[in-house]
Amino acid sequence: MAMAAAVATGLYFLLQTVLILLLVGSVGVGSAATFLLALPIGMLSGAVSTAAFVAPFAFVAGVLAWRLVPSRYRYAGALSGLVAPLLVYLLAAAVGIPAGVVIAVLVGDPLGPSLVSVGGIVAIAFGATCWLTLPLGVLAGTLYERACATADGQSE
Repeated sequence: MAMAAAVATGLYFLLQTVLILLLVGSVGVGSAATFLLALPIGMLSGAVSTAAFVAPFAFVAGVLAWRLVPSRYRYAGALSGLVAPLLVYLLAAAVGIPAGVVIAVLVGDPLGPSLVSVGGIVAIAFGATCWLTLPLGVLAGTLYERACATADGQSE
């Protein structure tokens, strides 16, 4: 599941880059040059966030999904693959909300804006990426289930 999350993140950043480049290119040549100069920084930021947050959350979510969904179901792999990305978003909220509270308390800011910010980031992340992460999760779960079934069949 972590690999599917990394692929989804890479595809999302690639699509986002192309769309922004098309938008900036339609505005003017100077803007396109500025965008191309800033592109490596944005891609590096995406790679760091994937390595630091998305991949570990996806690994934990994948393990939890395979533990939660009984293997006796006919499409257990696809169902686990559907549950895992949803758990990634829940894990992000479960880690982000306490972190937001701690930061707000340490800085002395009110808790409301911090909690709304974390909730908003998770909601926007879900809305922006669920069209990609959910089908990739189902595909990864199905492939993993078939690989396990093939490995079990060959060992007999």
